[in-house]
Amino acid sequence: MKIRSAFVLGMVLLFGSAAFAQDFPKLETSPAFMYIRTPVSFTIPAGAPVGIAGTSFNESFNCAGGGGTIAYNVTSVVGIAADLGGCKYFGNNIPALSSKLSGSDFTYMFGPRFTYRNSSKLQPFFEVNFGGNRLSLSCNNNTACNGVTYSKNAFALTVGGGFDVKLNKKFAIRLIQAEYLYTRFGNSCQLELCSNNNNQNSFRLKSGLVIAW
Repeated sequence: MKIRSAFVLGMVLLFGSAAFAQDFPKLETSPAFMYIRTPVSFTIPAGAPVGIAGTSFNESFNCAGGGGTIAYNVTSVVGIAADLGGCKYFGNNIPALSSKLSGSDFTYMFGPRFTYRNSSKLQPFFEVNFGGNRLSLSCNNNTACNGVTYSKNAFALTVGGGFDVKLNKKFAIRLIQAEYLYTRFGNSCQLELCSNNNNQNSFRLKSGLVIAW
């Protein structure tokens, strides 16, 4: 009798654990707000207009927009995510260019994601993404860069993670997703802004909704 009871209890625990392990969405989509902050250092060349020629600047480019991810979960822990996002630059404080420089940034990456799922509503995750970044900048006429436009694709990488707050089986809130964003645009840029900035080290912040399918 004791052996039979132990066998029944073992089977309950086994199938109960298997059922819990399978209780995760195979596909998740996440529309989100995105913010990128990129520190930039450059020196205006000697041929620039009087007053700013030879001046060095340490500024930051701010970019705000939106995007989203599509993640396929292989197991309850391991998944593969595709990440897309676009933003517009704003609030740049570069003399002679601050109100005349406009641009956008688009990221397209994918990589592994690791999620810790448990009985709690809070689900932390960590991910690494690889892909590309497309930068587009333009200057209005009668500025230091005289209507120059510039666009280029470069290698991009993100490392970071965040927290989802589970509302129910279908929806969750992506409370925060904070990442280090690395890009490599090189020094071939036609604008002074790109000089001595072979590698860019940025901070990316995302927050939004998670939908399980």
